[in-house]
Amino acid sequence: MKLVEAEAEGPIEGEEAVVTAPRPPHRRVSVSFLFTLTVLIGTVVAIYMTFPARNNVLMTEAIDRHRDAGPAWDLTNPTAAELRAWSIGVVGKNAPLPPADSKIIGARQIEVLDRRAAIVQLEVGGEPVTYLVQHARGISPPTDERTDEELRALAWRNGPFTCVAVGPAGTVERWSIVVRR
Repeated sequence: MKLVEAEAEGPIEGEEAVVTAPRPPHRRVSVSFLFTLTVLIGTVVAIYMTFPARNNVLMTEAIDRHRDAGPAWDLTNPTAAELRAWSIGVVGKNAPLPPADSKIIGARQIEVLDRRAAIVQLEVGGEPVTYLVQHARGISPPTDERTDEELRALAWRNGPFTCVAVGPAGTVERWSIVVRR
């Protein structure tokens, strides 16, 4: 049995008819599969390029704020009561703050991931330590650590809050005990 293409021009008188074999069904499926796979991969790549990963954003922000040369504080040398009242307005009630007997240098409000966060700088053993607290949203690990050159950053969950402390890597044992009590 020979098949003749329906759209093909008929043979001119005296010529033989052009006969072509039918297209195999698996070729049609392969082309459709490749097209679908290309669109899917392109979509995933576009999403990852448009929306960067948001892991460790709080730690990165705390490290950057620790390196600020002359930050503009909302509160300078606040008392424990002043810091507590200010933090309620910034991040909410019962936010974990450095201990009341800490020497607080200053505090200010910032925005990280479109949410307010409190940055508190304190002095532990004559060295500055930056403390960031924000009301947590989403799932994050219970603890995390990162070393960035001479600095060490520690992050932990405390109830509905995420806390980050940044200080010198050489004395992390000393200042981490103070900020996490």
